Amino acid sequence: MTAFTVVRSGERDRWRDAAVDSRQSFPATGNFDLEGNAFGLLLVHNDDTVSPGEGFDMHFHKDVEIVTWVIDGAVHHRDSGSDDITEVRAGMAQHISAGSGVRHSEVNAGGYTSGRTVRVVQSWLPADELGTTPAHTSHDFSDRQGLTQVAGEGSPLPLGTAGASLYTALIDAAPVTVPGSAYVHLYVMAGRVDAAGHTLEEGDVLRGRDVEKLEVSGDGEILVWVMDRAISA
Repeated sequence: MTAFTVVRSGERDRWRDAAVDSRQSFPATGNFDLEGNAFGLLLVHNDDTVSPGEGFDMHFHKDVEIVTWVIDGAVHHRDSGSDDITEVRAGMAQHISAGSGVRHSEVNAGGYTSGRTVRVVQSWLPADELGTTPAHTSHDFSDRQGLTQVAGEGSPLPLGTAGASLYTALIDAAPVTVPGSAYVHLYVMAGRVDAAGHTLEEGDVLRGRDVEKLEVSGDGEILVWVMDRAISA
């Protein structure tokens, strides 16, 4: 039986310091039991705003699939395997398959004197196969129209987690229909939308179980994870 739950923006977990304001769908900062708080295959879903020139210095990940969507600004990404810096701008997404282990940094591309913050939504999912060769890639979706698949099978950013797909949509005059699955996690990045009888505003989440399909209308921008199982399944 289909069931929906709404998590309002003000109900999200929040972690802040002098440089980062992180609004979290699940408690992530300092939490070492991510699976215990997961929804479907989604371990982490953070909406982070980072101050000019600030970010996350070199840190380590292993056996996790990470997808970062840039809402505003740009991120400079560098991993331990290269001195090259990749710039991921608004309207782009980056996928990192951490595999056997990767160290990387993520820093606001706007310098300290720029006055420009960067805002990203970052998601983590468990890898199906452990110890694979680390890899990362990015793709520009700024010319997207309607419902667009960002990550998952058949998309520009294939994942090492089967049964999970990420979609985005800019919604204005025409509604979009999100495919159904066992778990659907819809996040409103901007504006106001209507879905499953609920009006959702920026920062709100709609979580659906056993969804046949989901029609979304209004005027806003959304990110939607569609997943066929939970981690424990």
